[in-house]
Amino acid sequence: AYYGSGEAGATIQEDARRARQSVALFDGSTLGKIEVIGPRAAEFVDFIYYNTMSTLLPGHCRYGFMLSENGVVFDDGVLVRLDEHRFIVSCSSSHVAAVHARLEEWRQDRFGRDAVYIHNATAQYATLTISGPKARGLIEALDLGAALDDASLPHMAVTAGRFAGDEVRIARVSFTGDRSYEISIRADRAEALWARMQQEGRAFDAVLLGLESLMILRAEKGFIVIGKDTDGNVMPHDLGVAGPRTKRTGEFVGRRSLFTEAASRTDRNQLVGLAVGEGEAPLATGAHGVEKSGDRLRSIGFVTSSYQSPTLGRPVALALIERGAARHGQTIDVQHLGVLRRATIVAPCAFDPEGSRLHA
Repeated sequence: AYYGSGEAGATIQEDARRARQSVALFDGSTLGKIEVIGPRAAEFVDFIYYNTMSTLLPGHCRYGFMLSENGVVFDDGVLVRLDEHRFIVSCSSSHVAAVHARLEEWRQDRFGRDAVYIHNATAQYATLTISGPKARGLIEALDLGAALDDASLPHMAVTAGRFAGDEVRIARVSFTGDRSYEISIRADRAEALWARMQQEGRAFDAVLLGLESLMILRAEKGFIVIGKDTDGNVMPHDLGVAGPRTKRTGEFVGRRSLFTEAASRTDRNQLVGLAVGEGEAPLATGAHGVEKSGDRLRSIGFVTSSYQSPTLGRPVALALIERGAARHGQTIDVQHLGVLRRATIVAPCAFDPEGSRLHA
């Protein structure tokens, strides 16, 4: 949750603040790393993902959704294409086993073993992340033998390097909204790399980032956590990603369910941000947006994530609100445990909406 022995709330806030000012180190090893290999691998990932993935160039990454057969968002993550016939599926830590089983099920159903092979390499590699405005300086200090300039390694690209004789994979992807690098190395070699990162990080005022501080940073950017900012009804167009639904013509898991009567309703809950008045406390996670229906209150959605942002100096929140995408600027009632508050519907991204810090 957090490093150190200080009081939890204050430590988490301070770590999130420092991560935006200098550089943060965090361990992302539990995220899934499932390899998809074979002559029909590109066709396979197109079928598995909501987004088109076969157009991804080798050495690059793309964020995407996987859907259940009912069209609901099952998981999200970054897909890495290493070469023409080899991909790495990154998935949520808690979904590794389920995603692996799902990939294997569809491989057996539609593709022969000679066409696609699935290998769960999650435990084989550790992934250590450097994030923040000083991230490039710190990763260059590690001397990994890779070109790290923006032309050679732009955002959403991947390259190879070496640390102490072992090959490492360096992916420039971000879950914080700041310039970030994920370094994947053999798990039994990770301890030495982690120690070196901390040693070099002293010159950059590096902070060790626990999961709670990371959750603040990603919420500031409006980045979602599957199962927290989604539920068993959320489809990709509820999250503002409608393009593949209307433009893709090929088959993929969940496609037909995206056009049912329920999927096409205009009153679906949609991802938004919520802002409260100056000086107010954060909204409670799980609090419901409500409106009067006769003499009773009717739920119009609920708060999914809520934090105090030390960088912005105010609370930030994400919510699933009925017709939310069309209601930016409206103020609604939010109720929790009998207490009624007011909140304004805003865009999910509260911090650096232009995305300039990805290249800082």
